[in-house]
Amino acid sequence: MAELNSDEKYAEVQSHNNPRRARMEAALTEGSEVGEIARHQQAVNRFDVLTDYLAGKISAEVAMETLLVRKSRFYKLLRYMKGAKSYRALVCDQSGRKPGLTVTHPETLKLIEEMFEEHYPAYKTVAGVWKHCQAQADNRRMLRPSYHTVATWIKAKNESLLHQLIHQADQNKQRYGAKPGYKVTTRPLEWVQIDHTVVDLMVVDEDDRTIVLGRPYISVAVDLHTRVVLGFYVSLLPPSAVSVAMLMESCALPKTAFLQGLGVPEHLLPYYGLPEVIHTDNAKEFVSDVFVLNAEDFGIKVEHRDIPAKHQGGHIESLIGKLMLRTMHSLPGTTGSNAQQGKHLKSHKNAAIGLAGLRRIVAYTLHAYHQTKHSELGKTPAEAWEGHFAKKPHNRVLDVLDHDDFKYRFYPEVPNKQVVPGGIEIFRRFYYGRSLKELVREKLTVKYDPYDLSFIYVKFGELFEKIRCVRNGFNRSSDYEMYRWQRQQKGDRDGTMTKEGAQSYGEVIKQKKQEVRLTTQEKRTRKSKKGKADYKKQAALHGHKARGDNALDSTNVHDSPTNAHSSVSSDSVKQSGGKPKNHGKGSRKTNVFDFGSFFRKSESVDYDEPPTFYDSNKS
Repeated sequence: MAELNSDEKYAEVQSHNNPRRARMEAALTEGSEVGEIARHQQAVNRFDVLTDYLAGKISAEVAMETLLVRKSRFYKLLRYMKGAKSYRALVCDQSGRKPGLTVTHPETLKLIEEMFEEHYPAYKTVAGVWKHCQAQADNRRMLRPSYHTVATWIKAKNESLLHQLIHQADQNKQRYGAKPGYKVTTRPLEWVQIDHTVVDLMVVDEDDRTIVLGRPYISVAVDLHTRVVLGFYVSLLPPSAVSVAMLMESCALPKTAFLQGLGVPEHLLPYYGLPEVIHTDNAKEFVSDVFVLNAEDFGIKVEHRDIPAKHQGGHIESLIGKLMLRTMHSLPGTTGSNAQQGKHLKSHKNAAIGLAGLRRIVAYTLHAYHQTKHSELGKTPAEAWEGHFAKKPHNRVLDVLDHDDFKYRFYPEVPNKQVVPGGIEIFRRFYYGRSLKELVREKLTVKYDPYDLSFIYVKFGELFEKIRCVRNGFNRSSDYEMYRWQRQQKGDRDGTMTKEGAQSYGEVIKQKKQEVRLTTQEKRTRKSKKGKADYKKQAALHGHKARGDNALDSTNVHDSPTNAHSSVSSDSVKQSGGKPKNHGKGSRKTNVFDFGSFFRKSESVDYDEPPTFYDSNKS
């Protein structure tokens, strides 16, 4: 094992009047490896033994026996001890190949580098680079690098470089970029961050707890100065204008009615007020001009994060992460933070929390959070909030008379809703009031409270009026979230038949086809019979004529050939040029050809008579 005197090793460094650096390079740290610590411990033992030898306390033989070294090695260690002030002069170097040293052929290293630069951004794995290294090595008639060689070469690269090759610029900046700034606030409600996220929990239907509804969404608003959660909203639907409206109401107005509806104490969430600035991401529901202008009308300014700067919403992101990790992940039906965790949790099977139950859990969780000492504040969020307003009045509060106006501004609306004779039909309900009596077929603007669909707000001129529900024929929930879910899960479409009904309808089709077939057969049979009767009748008529012609022919046989010829010619002229004979009152024309009469004719052909030629050019 090759060893080197530490004084000699760092002589060049010490000659530059920088002894501190030499000591720091040999110093141990908490991250030092076990082998390095053992080498230092060995140097300490050797230093003590050699010190005793130099002091004359032990002989050379005893020292060599104690150190378990030979005579040549013993005197080499003595040379290292000369002028040494500590045991570090005796620390030997680590055995084996030095870190970073490689014996791979330079051409192989060049091949790995080329394949890495060309294929790692696309494959993102060591295996993908190694595959191309093998193919190119064969093409260049050189030894293939092993998988271990390629993997070692890639892993030696800077982690940020590897991340940069396979991720977008904003992702690299988010992970490795410096974020030295922070937001400074001086009072509550000065800066409020809001955000949405999907909850790591499966919820069930409270009417039928065997039905799993899915993962709800939660919207949260946090005051940056006191870390108080101003409001929250739990929804089964993805974030939308409805979520923003309910979150704004939760932030700016007292939550007394909401907490009463949940059946929890009213003092759990006493914090509310108009934010001076709302800080959001760039989701479409936050950048809406309607939302921004309505907020501005109440003295609330809406600020948006820079698009690549996700860290600007770090406070709300951190709060939501802790809410998920410390609360949701402990509930039955949790999905975990990622697919790997959710794979073993059996979320659907264990789901047991309803939507209203989840809202109650969140309310109690936030109350416990407000009563917990915060590391950044040095006190609880509740103490920070109450301590500020104990000294200064709370002037960011809406007057009670303006509460309804605030709700109207942010509540979701349905424009141009037509009034029908039964009132206004919306949400599978009918709403009616005296104000609608003379407005049938008129189109009005309607707003609604997602927590209570038992009434709606209808705009008449510049004012809104509350109109009650008079009919809920489908018995839908008054909670907008549950109503939407019920509508999506309504099952069979209107007009869907049962199995028995479908069988009966199939019989209708079968009977229709059978009746059509019988009618067609009857018509075909009657037509066939009529055709046969007509044929027989015509055949009988031609048979009577044939018998008359035969009698006439037998009479003319005894006449002269001249008479016979003239008779035949006369008949031919009559038959060819004259009108057909009328054989009686009931006779009719027929297309049936009488083959019997044709073959019984007495005319014969005189083959000895010269042929007659007709010139078509002559008139």
